[in-house]
Amino acid sequence: MSHPKFVIVGHPNKGKSSIVSTLTLDDTIAISNRPGTTTKARSFKLKRGEKTLYELIDTPGFQRPKKLLKILQKDNPTASERPKKVLEFLDNYCGGDEFNDECELLYPIMNGGGIIYVVDASKPYSGEFENEMEILRYCGRGSMAILNYIGDKDYTKEWDQVLGQYFRVIKPFNPMKATFKDHIELLEALKHIDSNWSKNMTHAVELLKEFHTKQKREIAKLITNTIADILSFKLERSSHIFNITSTLQKEFKDTITKKELTLFEDIKDILNFKNSAFSLSEVKLEYDLFSKESYEIFGLDKEKITLLSTLTSATAGGVIDLAVGGHSFFLGTIIGAATGYFGASYGYNELSKVKLLSNKIAQIGPIEDINFGIILLNRALNYVNSLLEHSHANRDSNIEISIDSEISIQELKKVATLNKKFREKKFKPNDKLEYREIVLKYLK
Repeated sequence: MSHPKFVIVGHPNKGKSSIVSTLTLDDTIAISNRPGTTTKARSFKLKRGEKTLYELIDTPGFQRPKKLLKILQKDNPTASERPKKVLEFLDNYCGGDEFNDECELLYPIMNGGGIIYVVDASKPYSGEFENEMEILRYCGRGSMAILNYIGDKDYTKEWDQVLGQYFRVIKPFNPMKATFKDHIELLEALKHIDSNWSKNMTHAVELLKEFHTKQKREIAKLITNTIADILSFKLERSSHIFNITSTLQKEFKDTITKKELTLFEDIKDILNFKNSAFSLSEVKLEYDLFSKESYEIFGLDKEKITLLSTLTSATAGGVIDLAVGGHSFFLGTIIGAATGYFGASYGYNELSKVKLLSNKIAQIGPIEDINFGIILLNRALNYVNSLLEHSHANRDSNIEISIDSEISIQELKKVATLNKKFREKKFKPNDKLEYREIVLKYLK
């Protein structure tokens, strides 16, 4: 049996292309609030490997539904005759200019596509939509109505009363704010459009969940490798370079910054954001990696390190909430850790001393501050979770971030211990696997 096909139809500018973009994880699909952006039916497939999970067909909006319905209703066809009437219309009118948009959207439906009718439930119901819905009922295909919310108001109740008379399934879905969970829930609802596709859609959901998990595991591996690389990074240059200390420090910082930026770009590619150019300021990472602000937001300050150390024996198993400047730490609520893990010096401006290895070679690195590994991990999690919650249809660069996780004392100790092993290059393969599992736990 062929893969499921769904035709996205409705009034112009109700979010049809946005829904296609979200459900196909494709941010290259053109989206605009200008009428007429979609003029031809276009097919988009969500594939995993060579297998097509499902196909979505983006269509133009209805232009002359009242006139078209009048043609279809001629001679008062019975329910069994109505699909034939639609086919006759396509034979007689397609190829001309008058009903170009209607032909574009009806042809893939009559060619076996299920119907997804999109309305803007942030605006009141109007009788003008009944012509469209009646035309779709003439097609005799399985159908669903999606309640999109382009504005702030909610007229779901009055839309439900009408849509229930025309469609088998009604589902609220905002493509601009949809998460992966919302995506899966919509696919689950699509099973009910056509019983012949129920098995296919169940399999599609399973494969999509597996792929999502695979993406997160790949990202966790990438974060782990990058942090291990940065924490052990050393830089050597000729000691005869003019102003060697400041020159070496600048190159050291610039190189590490580029490594982090490369990590972010690779994460974006894994999550299939091809056209979305998220700047660091848009994910609240505008502060330089080595800045005081970065340490305050993403790291543990000296007082909190001391507090954690002091409380370890007294509050084993207890929890203390630590926040700096209104920001939560990278894993939200943290349990105390042993002093030995936090003995490194603190200071956002203390990178690493420049050492003279010989009369010819100067070296900088690696960074000894235990905070630095935590900052790197926090920023990476911040970035990933921003994108995991960002719809492919949302071209607005303002990304909402919400990290609210907890880490146990055992995991906090593990992070500190593993960072030390990475810094000294004394880790084993299993150490990276352990670190990856910790990272994975805090990906949304």
